[in-house]
Amino acid sequence: MRGNFQFRLSHLPLRPSTLSILTRRGFNSTGDVQSSRASLSNFAAELEISLAEAANIGREVDKATQSILQQQEQPHPSSQRGGLGESGIVAAGEHVVDPGRITAASLLNDYLTNQKTLSSRPIITFSRSIDTLLGGGFQPCEVTEIVGMPGVGKTQLTMQLCVDAALPKEFGGVGGSSCYIDSEGSFSPERCWDMAEALVNHVTNSARNSAQRRPSSRVKVVPKNFSSDSILDSIHVFRCHDETSQTATIKALPGFLDKIEESGNPIKVLVVDSIAFHYRCSSSDYKSRTKSLSSIAANLADIANKYNLAVVVINQMTTSFNPVNDVTNNSSNLVPALGESWAHNVTTRVMLSIDLSRENSVGVETHQRRICRLCKSPSRPSGQALFSLSQFGIRDCLPTS
Repeated sequence: MRGNFQFRLSHLPLRPSTLSILTRRGFNSTGDVQSSRASLSNFAAELEISLAEAANIGREVDKATQSILQQQEQPHPSSQRGGLGESGIVAAGEHVVDPGRITAASLLNDYLTNQKTLSSRPIITFSRSIDTLLGGGFQPCEVTEIVGMPGVGKTQLTMQLCVDAALPKEFGGVGGSSCYIDSEGSFSPERCWDMAEALVNHVTNSARNSAQRRPSSRVKVVPKNFSSDSILDSIHVFRCHDETSQTATIKALPGFLDKIEESGNPIKVLVVDSIAFHYRCSSSDYKSRTKSLSSIAANLADIANKYNLAVVVINQMTTSFNPVNDVTNNSSNLVPALGESWAHNVTTRVMLSIDLSRENSVGVETHQRRICRLCKSPSRPSGQALFSLSQFGIRDCLPTS
C-alpha cells in the first residue's frame, strides 16, 4: 500500500466470503491484515486456512486497496465538500467512491472457489437421488424449506441431515455438528441413534474396503472418537414451546454458534422443525405475523451466510380455496403454509409426498416410498427423486429390473 493509508475491510470491494473469513477472525482493517501477513504461515494459521488460500486473500485485499487509492486520485465533484468519513463509504481520503460494486464474474469465481473447499461441501442425505437433485445435497449458505403432509418424512429427513453432518471429511462429509430447533416436540433421539449406528457401520465398512483396495499410505482411517454416542453429542437440540421462545432462540443463535465454533466442531446444519407450528396457533394478526416471519427469515439467511452452514426449515401444508365466481364451486388444493410472503424468503423449496404408483422397488414396501420434488431453486432445474424411509434412515429406492 502507498503511504500509511488504512481502510476498514468493510469499506473495501471484497467478496462477501473473504470479508466474512477476515472479520470473524478479528481482522477489521487493512493494517491488521498487513501486520499479520509479515509471516504467511502465521496469517494462514490465524484464519485457519491453507497457505494458498491465505495468499489469495492477501492479494485480494491488496487489489481492493489499490482500487480505492486509484479512485481517490481521480477528481470528484463532491471533493470540495470533504469526504464522508466515518458515516460514509470510505474511512480515509476526501473523495467519495463506491467500493460496494462487484462484477458478476467475480461473484461466479467466488462461488466456484468455495465449491472446491471442504467448508462449502453440501450436507448429504444418503439418498443419491435426492443429493443429485439438489446438486450434491443440502447446500450451505442457503435457507432450504421442506414442505409436505404429516407423516411424509420431513422430520426424519432433517434428523438424517443432523446425523450426516458428523460424517468425517475423509469420507465425503463436513465433519461438523448440528443444531435442531424443535418447536413441535417431534425430535426422536431413538431414531437418531438408529441413523447414527447405520452411519458408523457405513464408515467402518468403507474404511475396511479402502484398506483392501489401496496402498497403506492412502488408507482412510476412521477417527477414534467417531461413534454413535459422539454423533448424538454433536446434535444440539433446543425445545421451543411457544412463538416467543422460538424467536428468542433464533435471535440468540449467533452467540451459541460462535461458542461452538471455538470448540473446534462448528455447526454445519441448522434445522427449524417447524417454522409454521407456533404461528398457525398464534392469536397475532396477519400484519404482525408477516413482520415477525420476515425478521426471522432475515436472521436465518444471515446465519447461513455468516457461518457457512445449511439452514433447513420445515413447513406444514394448508388448504387453499380457489377464488371463483361460482359460489357453488368449492374447489380447493393443498399449499405450503405461511403464504407467498414467506415463500419469497427461502432460497430453495422441496416438497415431500408419498409415492402412490404401482411400480415396485427392491426391498421397499409401498408405504415406505417417498417422492422429493424440487419446486424452487436459484441454480437447479425442477425435478423429482424417489427415496425410502428404511430402518437405517433415508435411503434410495432401487427399482426392480
